[in-house]
Amino acid sequence: MRSIGFILTSATGLVLLVLSVAASSALAQEQSAGKVTDSEWSSFYAVYDGRADLGKHKEALGILVDLASRYPQDKRVQVLCAMTAYSYAHRLDDKGRMAAAKQGIPCAQRILDTNKKDYEGRFWHAMTTFKAKSAEGIRAALKESTRVKKYLEEMIRDEPGRFEAYMLLGSLYRELPPVLTWGDPKKGLEILEKGTALKPDDPEILLELAAAYAKVGDKAKAKATYLRCINDSKSPKDRTWETEDARDYARKMMKELGE
Repeated sequence: MRSIGFILTSATGLVLLVLSVAASSALAQEQSAGKVTDSEWSSFYAVYDGRADLGKHKEALGILVDLASRYPQDKRVQVLCAMTAYSYAHRLDDKGRMAAAKQGIPCAQRILDTNKKDYEGRFWHAMTTFKAKSAEGIRAALKESTRVKKYLEEMIRDEPGRFEAYMLLGSLYRELPPVLTWGDPKKGLEILEKGTALKPDDPEILLELAAAYAKVGDKAKAKATYLRCINDSKSPKDRTWETEDARDYARKMMKELGE
């Protein structure tokens, strides 16, 4: 007669086998559905959450580029890939910035290949493309700016309740030289005010709005808006480090304006 211990051990083994088979089946279903698996996301976030370190940021982008190429129908990973390419590029010099930004362009393009009107796809395609072009030099940036302007205006017409296109378009109006281009700081401020009204707690648009106030000489409103970024902004999903970076930049600008 078999002992109770043997029976319990065998039963435990059977349960573990059943759980293992179930887990394998769930993983296979995720992969066959064209979605990044939970275990892959977990491994990625272990790196991504440490991206305050520049090396970790680069590593996280590399992981995303790989996942995005293997799961072309998974929109979440495509958006995060393009977004991370942009934020990583923002930390580099011109040569590195161009290469980093270009890694995000195919990710945004995959979204557009599925739906050419997808808002996130269009926005991050514009952001990564312009970031890469601006790293090529002023001539390339000015040439690209005209195309991006039309692109963003179309996005605003299509979805006037979204703030992101206002943010980039207003920033371009603010920064481009008025004499040589369509730049217009006052118009840029108007656009950014509209965008901020749609998303008043977003740290990035608050930074852009504050810079727009400073550009037209309204130091008091610039300082007040930087304070809003520092004290009242909320971190969007997957943008915790970027939000803290925005707040740090706002503190820096407050000092430059004279607290």
